[in-house]
Amino acid sequence: MKVKKGLVTKFILEKLAEVNELALEAMFPRNRAEGRLWRTIFGLPAYYEFSKDNFSATLSRLKSQGLVDKLGGKKYAKWRLTLKGKNKLGSLKMDLIKPDGIPRLVMYDVPEKERRKRDLLRLELVACNYQQLQRSVWLGYSPLPEKFIQSLRDLGLKNKVHIVSINKTGTLSEF
Repeated sequence: MKVKKGLVTKFILEKLAEVNELALEAMFPRNRAEGRLWRTIFGLPAYYEFSKDNFSATLSRLKSQGLVDKLGGKKYAKWRLTLKGKNKLGSLKMDLIKPDGIPRLVMYDVPEKERRKRDLLRLELVACNYQQLQRSVWLGYSPLPEKFIQSLRDLGLKNKVHIVSINKTGTLSEF
């Protein structure tokens, strides 16, 4: 489970689809804590390192793949989604497993010395539309993809992560 370029790619393509054109300078105003803002907008965890350089490099990679176009000069360039990018975005959205309404808790205990694995696990959960309830407890309403389960095995986290489906929800006062 390495940090997926696909995760950020999906968010970039989605935002370009929503706004039609986007100027990089508009996203990164000077003297602002832009990283925090864009992590929030993209739904990324607070610990994800988000910088103008990383974002620009991702846009350049997407341009070389023909997914986005750059309009204008370097300083005032605007980016927009191409037809190929729209198709790619459609296929990325189809990769997501549809919610089935069954609440699932994902709980894990990954030690500090394996912090990178823990951070990657959190990124994957965000990508699967799971929401953090506590530091190591997440809630989602769709099954986790087989790729996620395989990643847990590959990273040796199989015995450190527990997934539970909930058949009744509520508080103690309701029972």
